Amino acid sequence: MKKSILIITSLLTLPIMALATGSAAVHWSNPEGYKDVFSTDGAQEEFMAYTLKELESTINELAESLPDGQKLDMTVTDLDLAGDVKLSGARTQHQDVRVVKEMYPARMTFHYRLLDAKGNVLKEGDEKIQSRTLSTSLRTGSNESLGMEKRMLKSWFKRTFDQ
Repeated sequence: MKKSILIITSLLTLPIMALATGSAAVHWSNPEGYKDVFSTDGAQEEFMAYTLKELESTINELAESLPDGQKLDMTVTDLDLAGDVKLSGARTQHQDVRVVKEMYPARMTFHYRLLDAKGNVLKEGDEKIQSRTLSTSLRTGSNESLGMEKRMLKSWFKRTFDQ
């Protein structure tokens, strides 16, 4: 009997616990003017949309670990992806290539506010973050799309919100 009550109680509170997480709102301010979010295959609009969607998804996942009801509000003002796009091949049939070297770290500039459930500002700041060195990133063994940028965001989030 006690075991049944415990299971039922756990199942009833599960939906409440699932809803009681932090959230995020990401605003991309003038993304066309960002320093470097350039496609290597000419499909610039699709690449920009994919890149912003992937980074926003990472931010949303991180914000889920915030205490109940808290919201991270970010306005990104600049983005510079890791590496640099270089022209490669013959002039008539070129294919651009993103070259990733120590001298081309990922960078992001943004303003953030951490709000409580009532909308009060708990923490606020302007940030200019940069990815760690390439050699550190390569040791992780990850070939994940936008891996350096995502690790940069995770590192900032952990430092800023003690997660």
